[in-house]
Amino acid sequence: MNQIKNMTIMTFLLMLSTGASAAITCSTPRNAKVISMDENKVSISRPLQFTKERSIASVDSARTKLVGSGFTKVLFHDGAKHIIHVEDKKSFSELDDYLIIRSAEGHEMTYPLECQQS
Repeated sequence: MNQIKNMTIMTFLLMLSTGASAAITCSTPRNAKVISMDENKVSISRPLQFTKERSIASVDSARTKLVGSGFTKVLFHDGAKHIIHVEDKKSFSELDDYLIIRSAEGHEMTYPLECQQS
């Protein structure tokens, strides 16, 4: 009986640590772009954009590569490749977390990300 109880507790703890994680919200300097992510979806918004075009885009087809305790997501948005890298989901760092935007012509910009659990 104790063995079943211990197994149930271990299964529950494992589900908490690897199960559905909370969403993460990251922003570039001066909030030029705000990125909200969960396991299945990435939303990119530009809150400071004052044009009449739509400002939020959700991308369901982002590739995710788990790296240690962090991840890298690769997606295409507005004709450019976006690479979002978070080094450690438990300890965010503007030095280690970044967004790379690469245009079709090969021009590349790297932005530090300020992330938080949301």
